[in-house]
Amino acid sequence: MDPGEAVPTARPGRPSPVRLRLLILAGLGIVVWYLGWWFEDNRVASPWLVAGLLAAAVYHWCQLLLAWLLYARARRRPDPPPPSRALSVDVFVCACGEDPALVLDTLAAAVRMRGPHRTWLLDDSRDPRLARGAAELGAGYLTREGNRDAKAGNVNEALKRTRGDILVLFDADHRPEPAFLERSLGWFRNPEVGFVQVMLDFSNEDESAVARGSAGSAEDFYAATSMGMDRLGCATLVGSNALIRRSALESIGGYRPGLAEDLCTSVHLHAAGWKSVYVAEPLAPGLTPAELPTWFRQQLKWSRGVFEVLLRDLPRLWRRLRPGQRLSYLVRCTYYWVGLLVAVHLLFSILYLLAGERVATLRLEGYYGRFLALLGITVLIRQEALRVHGARRRWRLRPEPFLLVAATWPVYLAGWLLALLRVPVGWKPTLAVRGQGPRLLSLLPQGVVLGLLLAGIVWSLGFDPMPAHRGMIPFALAQTSAEAFLIVLALRERRRAAARVHALPSGPSGFLPRAA
Repeated sequence: MDPGEAVPTARPGRPSPVRLRLLILAGLGIVVWYLGWWFEDNRVASPWLVAGLLAAAVYHWCQLLLAWLLYARARRRPDPPPPSRALSVDVFVCACGEDPALVLDTLAAAVRMRGPHRTWLLDDSRDPRLARGAAELGAGYLTREGNRDAKAGNVNEALKRTRGDILVLFDADHRPEPAFLERSLGWFRNPEVGFVQVMLDFSNEDESAVARGSAGSAEDFYAATSMGMDRLGCATLVGSNALIRRSALESIGGYRPGLAEDLCTSVHLHAAGWKSVYVAEPLAPGLTPAELPTWFRQQLKWSRGVFEVLLRDLPRLWRRLRPGQRLSYLVRCTYYWVGLLVAVHLLFSILYLLAGERVATLRLEGYYGRFLALLGITVLIRQEALRVHGARRRWRLRPEPFLLVAATWPVYLAGWLLALLRVPVGWKPTLAVRGQGPRLLSLLPQGVVLGLLLAGIVWSLGFDPMPAHRGMIPFALAQTSAEAFLIVLALRERRRAAARVHALPSGPSGFLPRAA
């Protein structure tokens, strides 16, 4: 058996994927039924609206159907072969301004992993507390001059000063379990495997509504989606919990810089002919954003970086990728267009409610039944995929992921525009902004849209003489729920941040102590 290839496996106690496949088949039938409504006469009478809806539909259906394809292809790999004793291992814990206690906890866990390895702390903050802590734990400590190329530059500098055949990368908040190397390192017995990515999982998802939304929005990607991509030969690096063959990394000139350095490095490794492996086990749980400022910073960084890969690297390397890899990268690199999709629908809803037939003629008779059937089967397929392939069988339905992603549309839209205009975005660790309340000005787009939607609803109910326009009200109410959800969360976080400031002890002169 080639250890570089994913194969179907039967794990005792795992749910069968048969029901998931049946739901996907039912979903395909409902998609056809739903699309039939759009081809009936006199549904949409405005050419510009037809063009906009067509573009939105092409994007939406491509994302939906390709995701279902990956769900159907998803398989867990068998247990790996035992690690080769001939391969030496360097473990890199990357730090840049995070809480020293968090960094040292992760470093200690990395040192305790079973199997021969040398652990290094790559400290871009050059904190003397971390230097002392690394020495006490028996780990190496590496710094460099400046912070050029952020995390990629940090890794590349350490690459020059170490000799391990395999590099293992952890972010400061991902604490590996003792069995991490035992469950992942053996895949490198296949000399064609360039990197192994271990599933990301989060230990703080119940900390807040933002944490539940953040973790929930990613759990299908780190489970069924990534397992399906693995079957297509396209497991991708996701920033932490990764093992990379040194010779593979050197063959592409090192870790690729950028805001999505992990994705960019994956594309280059696959284009160079290296194989990848995805280990669908939560072996190093980390922290997901639990507050809006950390969520916004992460999503802007990711969307801007992913769009850069879409515009710069993917076209250049396209011909060197296999068909399954092209498909997988298209799904991942266009995900954040969801911001543009939401923005277009918000604009149309507001204009239609306030201006009516001066904007478009739209007849919604019979539409809601088909839409609700499609929405229902989409949710059922996603939840079944989580039930079958999820890390901890967390398959309960939660509204926070959908509301949080929908309300983050201005951030995703900004990421797209910044990538198009090639405007640089400064790199800063996501967790470095924990504990700060959100600025209300950053929520201005959501606040304006919420006000306009409410005004349109009131106008349609009380003043508009054309009752046909009221068919848009259910959509408008759903859209207001996402915007209102985010604004309520922001106000709560601001109150908590203010309470923390007032609770700080004052110094002898009555001033608050200076932050370290």
